Formats: sequence, structure tokens, C-alpha cells
Amino acid sequence: MMRYFILSLVFILELLANKYTYTNQLIDEPSPYLQQHAHNPVNWYPWGEEAFEKAKREHKPIFLSIGYSTCHWCHVMAHESFEDPKIAEIINRWFVPVKVDREEMPHLDKYYQKIFTLLHHRSGGWPLTIFLTEDLKPFFAATYIPPITSYGVEGLETLLPKIGTLYRNNREKIERKANAIEALMKRVHNIPSKPIDVNLTIADQAVELMAEYYDNIYKGFGNRPKFPESSRLRLLFDIYALNGNRKAKQMALETLDAMQRSGLYDQIDGAFFRYCVDRTWKMPHFEKMLYTNAELIPLYVKAYKLTKKERYREVVKETVSEINRRFRTSEGLYFSASDADSDHQEGGYFIYRYDEAFSALVNSGFSKEDANQILKFLDISEDGNFDTEFAHPRRVDEVEPKGFKKAKKILKELRTKRTYPFIDKKIITAWNAMMIKALFKASFLDEKYLNSAKNSYISLKKLMQKDDGTLYHQVLYGNKPVQEGLLEDYSFMIDVALTAYQTTLDENYLQDANRWMKLALKIFYRDGRWLLGSDGFESYADLQDNYYTSALSVMINNLLDLALLESSLSYESIAKKTLDANALLLEKEPDAYPESLRAYIRFKRGVIGIKSNYKMLQDSAEKIETIHYPFLLKKVEKLDGFIACDMRACFAFGKDFESIKNKIEKH
Repeated sequence: MMRYFILSLVFILELLANKYTYTNQLIDEPSPYLQQHAHNPVNWYPWGEEAFEKAKREHKPIFLSIGYSTCHWCHVMAHESFEDPKIAEIINRWFVPVKVDREEMPHLDKYYQKIFTLLHHRSGGWPLTIFLTEDLKPFFAATYIPPITSYGVEGLETLLPKIGTLYRNNREKIERKANAIEALMKRVHNIPSKPIDVNLTIADQAVELMAEYYDNIYKGFGNRPKFPESSRLRLLFDIYALNGNRKAKQMALETLDAMQRSGLYDQIDGAFFRYCVDRTWKMPHFEKMLYTNAELIPLYVKAYKLTKKERYREVVKETVSEINRRFRTSEGLYFSASDADSDHQEGGYFIYRYDEAFSALVNSGFSKEDANQILKFLDISEDGNFDTEFAHPRRVDEVEPKGFKKAKKILKELRTKRTYPFIDKKIITAWNAMMIKALFKASFLDEKYLNSAKNSYISLKKLMQKDDGTLYHQVLYGNKPVQEGLLEDYSFMIDVALTAYQTTLDENYLQDANRWMKLALKIFYRDGRWLLGSDGFESYADLQDNYYTSALSVMINNLLDLALLESSLSYESIAKKTLDANALLLEKEPDAYPESLRAYIRFKRGVIGIKSNYKMLQDSAEKIETIHYPFLLKKVEKLDGFIACDMRACFAFGKDFESIKNKIEKH
């Protein structure tokens, strides 16, 4: 009997040992994305000296592939090419393959995305494919590449040997191209600095420019694909508050309305997907990103404040609830994202067949007529709207049909029989800070979010701040962080600390913001320019709000806030110098850099502080909310009344709040 047991055990161990035919150098990497590729036949290396030395030793170019664990097209390229032994053999023969998780190294991704944009005159995306010389100079950039030539795009099967042969036999040609790209990048990084001297008409100018590509039919900006563009909407709201530009308000509210009704929003569970592939907002890419939702929540809070429309409040509550359900840990930390695919089907968890949904509603007591009315409202039909008979829910009307809330619960129950997409359990400092800020903002609607925000803030600090006050960037949940913080981590942590101070008036938050700002200046600031990281890879921050708001633009606004709150001309000077370093871009295309334009307008128009003792500020919180001026901060000081000040002077004094309010509005 023992003999059979031993033989069985040996057999099981052999099966386990042979489960994977291939294992490469990613096997010990903590990143979920890199782990997804650890058993590819491609001989992947992580970004680092081992790969670089191998490239130099063997005189091979580097095949750099950048993606992330919840990226649909990254999965497609992996299944088609990186899991194919034939394609893998070609990659291994001609190149040193390197895999990068863009969420681990966003500063590196940002640099190579810029190169793609310079070479192709359009934005990139993921997977990002870059070919580097053995000296790490880029000479070719692409995104998704098919395995074989199709639709006019050359496939890896022929492209790789062609580039490999060229590198081996005509290295000089590739070096010339690489040097030209490097020189171009240096010119981009060394835009001449000039004083900011644009007047405030730039705000209305930006609105008019945005109106030119605003979609008056389906709302949002541009044609396809369509992204939420939170920073653009934030700017429009502030311009409206500042000067009453009704076009700005209209575009912002119409876009928020369109998004919450559309396929971008998960009508059954709540929370937003990353973007829609079509102009009409019907078909999303089904990833749910923490940062997308974190940046949209405050906008719907703002829209509710402006209009008192109940649907905006619902969207906030549903979104927070779903993000908490899927992404929040017991300590109050947040995972980074969930995938688009379920059981290898894109959107499989989220979509419905008409017959499935209809039967579920009727079997739960709905009449056939009411069931059809509800499914019609959600655009779930026999013909489908997604893929053959499948439909992705969206609202086709403003008014919910009878029994809709009960029907949502039934449709939600159907999903419990499906596999929820993979969740990347990385804790990213910057993205957590964004979500915690969203909770502080949402506390205007419900007090319960305030405690959640405070607890999450404490947990994030405990995990991601070292004893010396410096920050870590990210860590896989359950592990100890080791990666040094990036500019974005400091930017968004300062931002959430300032938001927390404005919400609670607790001085500890203001102290945190000051400490992180001093560290950020020491680590990243270089005479008007800011590095994205501190690991020796020289990538400079820019003003572009790509997939979430620019860390540099957030930092400029942080400097302006702290300049006022701390009466620091030094902080204001650094903010101005940073704006000056990017002034030519702002003058040329003010609408292209929404958050930095917002920072410029705040600098030019002036941030105003309303100062008083803690009790008077707390007692007047609701009244302060009624002040239309958008660039207003509260500051606790030992005063028996109110004082309103900008960076140059205090201009209103007294105990009568209405008098102070009027003077702020007229300032």
C-alpha cells in the first residue's frame, strides 16, 4: 500500500513539475503582470542590469514590451505571440526581451510613450513595443503588433528578423536613427523658459478651443475612442465658477450626464470603465481602474452641489460602493484595477443575453410587459448591442421604469454565477491617494465617507511611508514595499493631505503636506523642471493629463496652496518657475493641458485664504460652500473673527461672514 502511495506521490510531483513547459527570469518578480509572462517561451528579463549586460555581451538589441495586468490588448498580444514557441524563438534569437509593468515604472513608460508620440504624431497605449540598442537608445516604437502581417501592419514573424538582421549588418544606420531620436527628446525636454505673461482671457480661449472638438451629439470630446478626461471637466467647472462662462458649464454637465447613462458606467453594479471604443459611449473597454473612478467621484459631487440633481448623488454612492466591494482591503487600502476579460471573454462578466435576462425578471415576478420595458430601458434586446446576441447595459432614457431598482438586484444576482475578472492587487501610493481624496470629497454627501477616508489615509501612511518621511511607490498586497516613491506619489499624497486639511481642519494633515513637499523638492526638483523618478532613469515630468491628471500639474497646484497656507513666497516662486518652464506650451495650446492651465489661472487670479479660529470655520462650513470663487482655502488661526487674504495682502476683516463673502466675490 505504501508503495502505491509513494508512486502516486511521485506521479503528482512530476505533474506539478511539468505544469509549465517554460520558465523565464520573471519568475521571482512580485508584479502580477510580470508573473503572467513568467512561463512564456520568450526568455523575458525584468528591466535591470542583467538584461542590459546580456545585450552588450551578445551585441543584441533589446525588445522592450510595456503593459499591465488588466490590459486587454496586452493579453491578446501575449496569447497570439508571446505564448507561441515559433514567435518566441525569433524574439530570443535576435533580441534580449525585457518586460515592464507600467504601473511599477510609470516614469519609464511615460518616457517611451513620448517617443512613440514623437515618431508617430499620435498618442500611444498598451502594449507598448520599443526596440532599443544595446546602449539603451530607442530606435523603433509601436503598440500592439500582430504575429503575422495583417490589415497593412507587418507582423512579428517578418518584422523581427528584418530588424535583427539590420542591427547585425548595418548597425550604423540604426545608431543614426537612435541618435536622432535622442536629440529630439533632448529638445523636447529643453523648451526655453519664459515668464508667464498671458492674461486671463486664456480661460475663455480654452473653452472656445474645446468647443471646436466637443461632440454636440453624443457629448464628451473628440470622436473615438472616448475617455472621461476628468482634468478637462474640472477646468471647465472652475472657469464657470470664476467668470460664469455658460458654455463651460454646459459641456461639463452634458458630458457627466452622457457618461453616467452610457456603457462607460456599469449600470448594474456601479463604477466606471476605463474608456469607450466608440463615439456614442456604448462600448467600453471593460477594465475598471482605481484612478478613473477616483478622479470622477469628485466631479459628480461637484455636479450635485451645482444642480442638486439626485442622479449625481446616486452615481457617487454606487461608485464608492462598488470600488469598496471589489478593491478595498480590510485595512482600507485599494487595489489598482480589474481586468476586462472573464474566462477569456472580453466583458463576459458584464454583458447579458436577452433571453437570460428576460427569464430572470419574469421568474422573479415581473410581468412580461414590465420585463420588456426594463430591458428596453437598458438596451438589452434580442439582437444584442455588443457581440451577436450579447448586450451591454446602458440607459436609453432619463426616467427609470417601474420596478427598476428591484430588476437591478435580479440582474446583479445573475452575475454571481459568473467569474469576476482578475483583480491586480498592487497597492499604488498615488492611486490610493486619489481614491482617499475622492472619499473626503464625497463626505459632503454622506458623513460615513469621512471616517473611511481618515482610516484609509492612516493605513496608507503606515504602509507606504518610511521612518524618514519618504514614500514608497507600490507593493503587491501582503508584501513589504521596497520601490522608492515617484513624483506622482508625492504629488497625490500632498494633494490628499491638503484636501483632508480643508475637510477636517486638522493641522496634522497640513504638516504631512509640508513634509512631503520639502522631500519632493529635494528629490525631484531641478531648477524649474521635475524628474518623474529618482532611480537614475532621466525622465522629466510634463503637463499632459494622459490617463489621469499630470503629476507635475498637481504639484504646481500643491505649491500654490501651500504658498498661501504657509505664507511661503518660496513655494510661490517655485510654482511660477515651473509654469515659466512650460509657458510656451500653455500659450500655444491652452486647452491641451487642462490641469496646468487651471494651475496658471489660479496663480494669475490668486488663491484666497479665509482665516479664523477652528470653531468659527467649522460653524461656517456650509456658508463657505456658497462662495462662488473657486480658488478658496480655509486656514485655522487664533482669530476672533474672519480675515480674507491672498498672497500679497489681507483685504477683508470682521465677524460678519456675509461682508467677508461679498468682498471675496468682488476681489
